Amino acid sequence: MKNFKYFFAISILILTACSKEEVPTYNEQIKGVWNLTNIIQRKESQIKVLQNGNSTFEFKLNSVSIIGDTYLNKTGKYSYIISNENYFKPELIEPKNNVLKIGDHKYLVEIEYEGKNMILTNYSDGRIIYYLSK
Repeated sequence: MKNFKYFFAISILILTACSKEEVPTYNEQIKGVWNLTNIIQRKESQIKVLQNGNSTFEFKLNSVSIIGDTYLNKTGKYSYIISNENYFKPELIEPKNNVLKIGDHKYLVEIEYEGKNMILTNYSDGRIIYYLSK
């Protein structure tokens, strides 16, 4: 019985000594300068390249500066918000996604684990997909 108590105490110490790695939120990860790699449109079983590069997005606390017109956004400074909601019907409880709203446009936002690549998907005309990198 003493061995069990000793083993149990050691197990608790080991488990509590391990610290969890904090995963940054999308609001933290998105900050910085992102370079547009390309924009593609997937519509009616076809893939069309809409733009290759020539734009940057600089995300700050509550605003994004876009330099170089894109398919959906013109050069300028916009407010943005990231929320966790259903892209098509925000009032639904499930399924939820990270949704980025820039001005009048909204996108599903995905940022890779290392935070160096981002994909923005808009469903206004088929799927319009922005590929960006830091």
